[in-house]
Amino acid sequence: MKKMVLVLTLVAFALSGSAFAQDPGYQNNIGLIIDVGSSCGTVGEDTPFTAFIVLSKLTNNEVWGWEARFPFENLLKMNSVFYGSGVNAGTRPDEMIVGLGAPLLTIDRAVVVGELQFMVSSFYNDVTQPSYVFIEGIYFSLIDPIEGPPAYLEASGSTGVVLHNALGDPLDQSGVIPQLTMNGDCWVVAVEESSFGSVKSLFR
Repeated sequence: MKKMVLVLTLVAFALSGSAFAQDPGYQNNIGLIIDVGSSCGTVGEDTPFTAFIVLSKLTNNEVWGWEARFPFENLLKMNSVFYGSGVNAGTRPDEMIVGLGAPLLTIDRAVVVGELQFMVSSFYNDVTQPSYVFIEGIYFSLIDPIEGPPAYLEASGSTGVVLHNALGDPLDQSGVIPQLTMNGDCWVVAVEESSFGSVKSLFR
């Protein structure tokens, strides 16, 4: 338990500093950070690591559900977990469609909604090359009946709010910019608004 609190506190710390690079005025973001508080890092071969799914700069205080797809390159995916009491209805590869029985509450407009566990496998992957995780929309989404961007529910039964990738152009929903880079060049990042003291209380 203490280890988990420490890891999640590091996640909260990321929101206070340089975790994400985007227009600081843009709202409703979704990003990935590792436990050192960044969307970029290094990891040795055959060493598991966790990427936390973070919604930030939210315009609502509650998250009743969310949806996104997390394709990846040069990684072995080990597991995915959503936070809260509910169900993940995603059926396609790398897709998460999470509905919650009770909302996750934001602190300073941010909340951690889940985690992804990966490993750079010496057997399946090229350990000499960078590894990437992307964030994309899903088919039959809240926002579009065919394929829409990532989104979250701000109230039970609502039609949803669009989530914008935390790295890169907030209007570009192509998913071509990696939202997590391991063992590769990092994006230059800007300063987030959230404070360490307020966000870390999420994990107490």
